[in-house]
Amino acid sequence: MDGTNSLYADHVLPALSHHSNAYKTQINEPVVTRTEFDRIASDCLSLFKTKDRLMDANFFEHLMNLDAPEGLRLATAEMMIQGDHNGGDILRMANNIVKFKQADMLVQNSIEYREKGKQLQVLTLSLDDFISQPSLNAMRFFDFIYDKYEGKISQEHKEAVALKYEQSFHEKQHGNSNHITKGKASNTEQLKEYLRHNSVFGPPMNKIELLVENALAESRNI
Repeated sequence: MDGTNSLYADHVLPALSHHSNAYKTQINEPVVTRTEFDRIASDCLSLFKTKDRLMDANFFEHLMNLDAPEGLRLATAEMMIQGDHNGGDILRMANNIVKFKQADMLVQNSIEYREKGKQLQVLTLSLDDFISQPSLNAMRFFDFIYDKYEGKISQEHKEAVALKYEQSFHEKQHGNSNHITKGKASNTEQLKEYLRHNSVFGPPMNKIELLVENALAESRNI
C-alpha cells in the first residue's frame, strides 16, 4: 500500500461508513467502517515485502510464492482497498451501489422530478450471468438501455447484436484470451468460506455480498 491508499479511502468511505439502512440497502450497519478498512490495510502490509525472499518481489511474485491463505488475503486486500495505483474494485463496486441509492432517494424526494413523472432506474448485472448466458444478458442490457427508443431499434437488430456478442465471447473464451474471465475456479466455495470466517475480511465482505445480492434482486424486477 502506498500514499494513494488514503486518498482512495477518502473517496469510498464517506458513503460506505455511514449507516447503510438510511440508503435502503437492507443492511442495518455501515457497509465498511474506517476501522475495518484500516485492518485490511494492516493485514496487507503484514504480507507485502515482509519476508526476506520477497523483499524485491512484485505483487504477482508474492502471489506465486506465498502460501494459499496468505496469497488469498493479499489478493483480496488489493481488490478491496487499492494497491499501488490499481485495484480497489470491490469497494468501488459497493460505493457505486450506495451512491446510486443516494441518487435514487434524491429523485424520489424531488418535487420537480415527481411533477414530471421522472424516476431513476439502475440495472445491476453480474459478471457470472454474462459468462453463463452472454446473449441473454446482453439482451437484458439492450432492452434496459433502449426501452425509451422503442420502434427506432428493432428487436431483431438487438437480438442479432446480442448473438454476435455471444459468439465473439465464446471464441475468445475457447481461444484462451487473457481478456476473458473464465468463471469460478473449482475451489471457489472453499476460498469464499475462508474469507467469510476470516476476522479481518469476513465482516465487510459479508455485508458487501448482501449489498450486491440486494442490487441484483432489485434489477430482476425491472
